[in-house]
Amino acid sequence: KHLIMALVYIVGWGCASSGLIFLNNHLLTEDGFHYPMTLCSMGLAASWTISSVMVNAGYVKLDKSRDISPRWYCTHILPIGAFAAISLALGNYTYLYLSVSFIQMLKAAVPCVTMIVLVATALEKPHRMTVLGVLILTFGTALAAYGEIAFQWIGVIMMFSSEFSEAFRMAVLQYLLGNLRFDLIEGLYVMAPASFAFLVLGIMLFEFQTFQEEDGFAKITGRPHKYLAAAFLGFCVNLLTLAVIKSTSSLTFKVVGQVKNTVVILVSVVVFGSEITFLQVVGYSISMVGFAVYQ
Repeated sequence: KHLIMALVYIVGWGCASSGLIFLNNHLLTEDGFHYPMTLCSMGLAASWTISSVMVNAGYVKLDKSRDISPRWYCTHILPIGAFAAISLALGNYTYLYLSVSFIQMLKAAVPCVTMIVLVATALEKPHRMTVLGVLILTFGTALAAYGEIAFQWIGVIMMFSSEFSEAFRMAVLQYLLGNLRFDLIEGLYVMAPASFAFLVLGIMLFEFQTFQEEDGFAKITGRPHKYLAAAFLGFCVNLLTLAVIKSTSSLTFKVVGQVKNTVVILVSVVVFGSEITFLQVVGYSISMVGFAVYQ
């Protein structure tokens, strides 16, 4: 039964995550909704709203978060929320500059970024095979980037900044929370408001004026089903990410994530006609070998 549920979570996460990638790309590049932070905030708003309704209606009982004080929340949860918001915002901004397939190739470098951050924060000591895997991954990713037709530095910088923010989020999570693990809905109930608050701050600073001038709200009301779908898929991805890690392990989640990235690349090429070069295929293949060595 546990194995079946784990498989259901994995398949569900893969479908929801892939669907959200293609939908966000469509809304940002084809639908003219050029507000990446506003778009990703919808998923967090949905996560917070749905989890709050389930908690207040009595469907979910708070266990580990019942005795959280405002001070503890500010010192432990807010830093995690800040890095999560930065990672989400910059990750969404990359779709304005890079193709979906190339972004998935760059995600192969996540283990490199994670190792750099964990070593820099003294949370992990690198082993010889880990370093070898990271070097192979770096070479493969660099080769894939070199072969990209529509290469834009700003998009690549944003992508790696997003990956570094996510790595710092994981490091801070590991350092501040230790072995404290919330249940699925409880985790969203506690974490989502912090990330959402920082995204709202970013929206007010960088997007709100343009959103008003271009009447971005009219785009939402004109095609509400698309934006409701983005919000709901965001909730599903947030929930199922926690479910996959809880029912399997962080390692399994990393492996499944790379498989999902490969599927997204194939769908981008076959279904949506995204162009990739032979050099990118070679580079990405080398990255996958490096990922296997890393693990």
